[in-house]
Amino acid sequence: MNLFKVTAIVSSLFILSACNSGNDVSNIKAELTSAQKDQITSYLNAPSGFEFKHDTPLYTALNSLYFFSTQNEVTPQSINPGISKGIANVLKLDAFAKLSTKASQTSLTFVGNHPVTATDTGAPTLDATKWHCYDSTPMTVVVDNQGMTIDGTLTEYEYSSGCSTSNSQVFSYNFNHAHINSNFVIDSGSISDQRNGQQALKANQILLSSAEAGVANQFGKAWLAQWKLNTINAGSDFLTLKDGRVVYNKIPSNLVDFASLDQTKLLAGTVFGNAPASGTPASPKWCRIINIPQGTDLNSQKAQTMIAVNCARSEKRYCKEVKDPKDPTKVEFAAGMQPATSPLAWGDKEYNNAMDNTDLQQKNNKQGHFEQNGQAQNAFTISPYGAPPFAGTLKAVYGYTAPKDANPASPYFNNAGTNSFAGHPGHCQNEMADWATTTGVSFKVITAHGATGVDFLTQNFAG
Repeated sequence: MNLFKVTAIVSSLFILSACNSGNDVSNIKAELTSAQKDQITSYLNAPSGFEFKHDTPLYTALNSLYFFSTQNEVTPQSINPGISKGIANVLKLDAFAKLSTKASQTSLTFVGNHPVTATDTGAPTLDATKWHCYDSTPMTVVVDNQGMTIDGTLTEYEYSSGCSTSNSQVFSYNFNHAHINSNFVIDSGSISDQRNGQQALKANQILLSSAEAGVANQFGKAWLAQWKLNTINAGSDFLTLKDGRVVYNKIPSNLVDFASLDQTKLLAGTVFGNAPASGTPASPKWCRIINIPQGTDLNSQKAQTMIAVNCARSEKRYCKEVKDPKDPTKVEFAAGMQPATSPLAWGDKEYNNAMDNTDLQQKNNKQGHFEQNGQAQNAFTISPYGAPPFAGTLKAVYGYTAPKDANPASPYFNNAGTNSFAGHPGHCQNEMADWATTTGVSFKVITAHGATGVDFLTQNFAG
């Protein structure tokens, strides 16, 4: 239908999860060129896993408890924010191994109207984001070379023109003889969330918080929502620390390890059986892939594109209307619920055609459809407007910003990022077009606004 071949342009600059049923089809052979097969052989040029975060509220609290338990120079009451030394980031990956085998016990009490500062080195700071308002019951912390055991209740309040227990809470945790081991797993006792009905934190919550932050940063808030749904029943051994990063360990059977996939079939869109133009919707397994390559090289971005597009196409989604900017009485893209549809394959021709427009977006330093080569096209440029480039195409196509309506029962359901291609009017219709069989996303790797990533993206479609 010609309607879906109308070009779409992202009108909101700060823009840019999804899955359902599909039947496996056996004995489908991918028709790829030798160049396509060669391009996928080395997909990863970045570290696996995610950074072990030192700035989550839980980690910062644990670091504070560890800090006051392993030195005598600084106490909570002696900290004078902006003037004196504060809490240093000392709860490193090998911190416990450096301690004595003999346990040492410390008693601590925090007063909610007295701010404490926490920086990497403990140096004084006027940065209010480093000022913390902790209040507690009398707490005990026991440390040795196997970890630390904590008892008591610790609450953090927002710093807002000072510290007060009447300010909004950041967290309130009750530690019931909770033992955190050298792998940062709660292996005995418990930490319960006082603000969430005394619900106990997961044993691997410290690692989980880092992984969640990494998924959101790399792939977007909407992909994180999808990831959390798919990992909700994962065990405490789901994640582990390796070489200073949080990596996947025991992967649940409902998830798909990217490393286990046939890369040729992944590019052909047939890795889960369903084929382009088969009339059978893409498999929900596209949305359950983990260990996704994070490099900005072409092979990694091809993989990200296939995962993003085919996850989007595996489930229905509502796409809003787009009117003709030259004639508001005409509709370029009709609003409506787009049904789940067949997967797409990667197309080198579409990629090369899209690159013509990407080159021109970069040359003009702005977003636009400067060259379509007669194909349906999505375009997205973000750095000229003050935002850092995307970490990858998955974020731009699917994950960018939170979903607007992720309720499957809603008539306006669309669980892709509101400002991603799959969530944005016009772009959404292109992503879900049932006539399309191939796609390619071109981009430029740039460094801007303190980050290196991909920008000046163009996605072309062909049937």
